[in-house]
Amino acid sequence: MSYSTVAASLVAASGGILFGYDMGIISGALLQLREEFKLSYLMQEVIVSSLLFGAIISSLFGGTVIDVVGRKFTMIGNCLVFAIGALILSFTPSVTVLVFGRVFLGLAVGLSVVAECAYITEISNPEHRGKLVSLTEVAIALGFLMAYFINYLFILIPHGWRFMFGISAIFALGQGFALLFVPKSPRFLIIKNKPIEALQVLRRLRSDEDSAHQELSSLKHHLSSEQNLGWKELCSQKNNLCYRLVIGLGLAFLQQASGLPTILYYAPVVLKQIGFYSNQSATLATIGAGVTKMIAVCISLCAVDRIGRKKLLTIGTVLMALCLFFASALNRPSSIPCQEDNCDSHGENINFTDNEYVSNATTEQVSASLPVSTCLSLVCMLCYVAAYSISYGPVTWLLLSEIFPSSVKGRSIALVVAANWTFNLVFSFTFLDYLAKTGIMWTFITYGIACSIGLLFVLTVVPETKGRTLEDIDSSLNELSVLRELKLRCASSVCTDSGSPRASYEPLSQGPLPEPALCTSSADSHTESAI
Repeated sequence: MSYSTVAASLVAASGGILFGYDMGIISGALLQLREEFKLSYLMQEVIVSSLLFGAIISSLFGGTVIDVVGRKFTMIGNCLVFAIGALILSFTPSVTVLVFGRVFLGLAVGLSVVAECAYITEISNPEHRGKLVSLTEVAIALGFLMAYFINYLFILIPHGWRFMFGISAIFALGQGFALLFVPKSPRFLIIKNKPIEALQVLRRLRSDEDSAHQELSSLKHHLSSEQNLGWKELCSQKNNLCYRLVIGLGLAFLQQASGLPTILYYAPVVLKQIGFYSNQSATLATIGAGVTKMIAVCISLCAVDRIGRKKLLTIGTVLMALCLFFASALNRPSSIPCQEDNCDSHGENINFTDNEYVSNATTEQVSASLPVSTCLSLVCMLCYVAAYSISYGPVTWLLLSEIFPSSVKGRSIALVVAANWTFNLVFSFTFLDYLAKTGIMWTFITYGIACSIGLLFVLTVVPETKGRTLEDIDSSLNELSVLRELKLRCASSVCTDSGSPRASYEPLSQGPLPEPALCTSSADSHTESAI
């Protein structure tokens, strides 16, 4: 792996810092905003979710921009949008302008992931592609950590939220300048019929001349055989795009249904629910979540090309479900009698009020009986963050960058990312109301059930792409379908039960899937088809 490839990947992935920072900074800023502007639940949800609305918009047209303008120049222009959005938020005079600024900033957030993942995937080689693409998730984790640290620094300063929002403009301009010096994507150059320039880029990215020529020939051959597909074909059977879209949309939904992205938006609120009662202590605890996320993503970076994408998803999903169910057991509803200041209109206990989030129990009761459960709940939350950060966090974006053909990669990823932001919008816009009505225990249980369902999807639908070239992955996915996956698994089970073991398979790990084998019974000497 050459220095140029690593340097270009690092510069592109640094956009994840902006992504993570602008997503995470609202968790602390919201604590001040709701007091300064006297925000209701609804307006708090609108402010948080407005960024996601902008992300949905940019995701829908972002794929076309990437395929037309190119990955490099899209990322440069996106940095300017990041900077302008940060300045709008920093100098906002009203809630209306604040919401507009969040929508505008969301345009950059939505386009960021699409452009960066596509670019890094196309400049990296198969052996190191997982690590390099996962750099984006490392940068996102670093962005969240920086946001939580800045939140803590400014949470007690009057109008500190203005500084929280404005600081990201500095990072945006810095990345935009650095991107001027990275090479263009060789795949994009070949698509635009610029083979000479593509060869020059490959010479710069690869360690030797022969590798550059060999990869250029492979790219030209593969891209020439790809069909020129439009938006309407994305849901068709051409190149098995429908199956690929099922994988992408399924992962996008499960990433949000796992609950962690929404919980990170409202991290101090959730931490107050489990026993951290002041703004400062809740904000300080979020730094622990940021550090945990950073460490876990680094572990994923080292493991994704060794363990594999599917195994990491499986491990992470199981751990998330266990952490959520255990946390729910630690946060059972209080039996404190309903009183005027902690009841809703139906006479039931609630967890917080419009002005301040509080627990059902008083501070004296908590200090006397809840320290252990609060600490254990925090441990569960940190393990939950770690499990997500080794699985759905990095692996989802990596798989999306691998499973779609180059000719429609930008549009395909954009469609899935738009769906991802839509799911994110729904969950984040309803989180506070759902938490108020059901309590923290049932919130954890709901996300735990979603993770359990996600495990079934990962085991039955998601393919393994570890160690494969993009061309091999594309060829193999042309032959796959959900039905065929299930038939092969059933055939494997039937053959094993009948006493005639057959070799197990791992999708895409050793080339195209084999045809279903015949089962041979040891009791009689005839053969019969397993499917």
